[in-house]
Amino acid sequence: MKYTLLEEYDYDFTLIGISCHAKDYRICWSINQRFGYDFEKQEHDLEMLNDNKAETSVHSLYAYYDDDNHNEFFLISNRNSNGYLIPEQRHADYMLMVKGAVSVDAKLLSNELKEIDTVLTAFQINVMDLKSRKNLIF
Repeated sequence: MKYTLLEEYDYDFTLIGISCHAKDYRICWSINQRFGYDFEKQEHDLEMLNDNKAETSVHSLYAYYDDDNHNEFFLISNRNSNGYLIPEQRHADYMLMVKGAVSVDAKLLSNELKEIDTVLTAFQINVMDLKSRKNLIF
């Protein structure tokens, strides 16, 4: 007899792709300045096994917790030398994920991000359209 475990993940978060040529610490600093956030580099980066299961892909991870609205913000690098966190979004250098109690206006946040000098563009991503959305569960 064979049993299959079906897992259902909660994709209840807002995801914004950010295209820019700045280093991760620089874009974090710019976001902190623009929004008054306090993103901090996490002790452990996000590690994913690549499709071929032979190499690990490591992506920098920054986090900020908004005490007032009880929202968590994560800035994750999408690309590195071994590949992409979300391969179907190759034009996004970073992913901004917002989880929490208070919903965020993704369009407004995207437009505000576009005002940062180093940001080329920012756009909302529908998580359910991503084949590799499981990479965003951590």
